[in-house]
Amino acid sequence: MNKSSSRWAYRVLSAPETNLFIFALLLHFVYEVWQSPYFDFYGRPTLAEKIAAINHCTFGDGVITLICGILVSRLYRERDWILRLSWRSVLTFTGLGWGYTFFSEIYRIRIASLYGVSGFVLPGIGISLLPLIQWLVIPPLILYLSQKQVLGYRRGE
Repeated sequence: MNKSSSRWAYRVLSAPETNLFIFALLLHFVYEVWQSPYFDFYGRPTLAEKIAAINHCTFGDGVITLICGILVSRLYRERDWILRLSWRSVLTFTGLGWGYTFFSEIYRIRIASLYGVSGFVLPGIGISLLPLIQWLVIPPLILYLSQKQVLGYRRGE
């Protein structure tokens, strides 16, 4: 690898956004697999269709995470906010993802009827509690892992 491509790879891999997206994909995938039996898409006839649905949800979660990270960067007016996490930044990041998920689940299940849920249904609203729990637990873990990864790259400069 030549010097310029090495610098490019370093810049990409040490970027907060790259790390947010990679850790979001990894953690959300595990959660999506775990919660999939509670959604009706899990009853699809082939394994390939089940995998496609889980991958679709995982990629969507990665994009939501990335957008939340960019919004927090804009709010704090710095890309490196992830290196100095505070309760406020963690709550803002997590709250943005949770809020999007809440309204998205209402739309997808109650309005567009894209899929249904078979367990852990939130009374009165008719959406699953599982994605809401997902977006309370996983974002802080993503921030923690991303922070450690970016700090590791920066220390190696």
